[in-house]
Amino acid sequence: MSAASLINTISAQFSRYAPLPIFILGCIGNIFNILIFTRPLLIKNPCSTYFICASFANFGDLFFGLVLRSLSDGFGIDPASNYLILCRFRYFILHSSMVLSSWFTILAGIDRFCISSRNAHRRQLSNLKYSRYISAITTFIGFAIYSHALALFTIEQLKTGPYCYALVGPYRVFYDFFYFATFSFTPPIIMIILGLATYHNVRQTRSHVAPIVTNNGNSGQLKKRDRQLLKMTCIQFICIITLTLPIAIQKLYATFTQNVVKGATQVAIENFITILLRIFVHINASTSFYV
Repeated sequence: MSAASLINTISAQFSRYAPLPIFILGCIGNIFNILIFTRPLLIKNPCSTYFICASFANFGDLFFGLVLRSLSDGFGIDPASNYLILCRFRYFILHSSMVLSSWFTILAGIDRFCISSRNAHRRQLSNLKYSRYISAITTFIGFAIYSHALALFTIEQLKTGPYCYALVGPYRVFYDFFYFATFSFTPPIIMIILGLATYHNVRQTRSHVAPIVTNNGNSGQLKKRDRQLLKMTCIQFICIITLTLPIAIQKLYATFTQNVVKGATQVAIENFITILLRIFVHINASTSFYV
């Protein structure tokens, strides 16, 4: 067996079996997220709204990303590459869900930044009514900015068979950069800024003699939540930058080298790396509850 054949066999087996535990743990974790944050004691917390929305967005990632990709890479079953409507709808839902999940996490961080502030006006921005309006607007924007996929994705005939992705040419380059900016680059940058800003708020709170009274009337719990938020923000930042940035770089690499002649072994290696990085992205949608 040649090196290329061996690598392709490993890739196929990995695609068949690796997604299953990720999918199961992801579904259980996101269901638990929804159950926990819809409890009477938490549903009125503005931050809970964002976590619930993020969990629903994660389902779009798991079903339209992880499941369909596993069928395609592991079993050779790829309905999205055979039906144009499904091709376009799949990427529209998938990439919108992935982006929304990250941005709802950012909104949750902004809410915690506001409520940890010593500025009374800023604390008032942490409001259940505001969070619901913002969630609705964010959902609309998230789907709207990826709506062009419904018209500009196509099924391309390659040597290996049909392939569903953005139209070859300037649009594909634009789409890869757009995906990179909205999913893999901007959210981590904002998260680290929020983390530093929240850390600054926490330090000010600790050095302040009089306790900060928040809209929940419990300053002691606020301080504890702020410390947890600082840790959570750092962990979320590490997870997102580690799990999402590599796939964006891979997509840019694939776009700029699509006309380069490659050997069978190089193609096999690149395919395996692509499969591995895709799994990383879906892990990001499966571990929020456990993190």
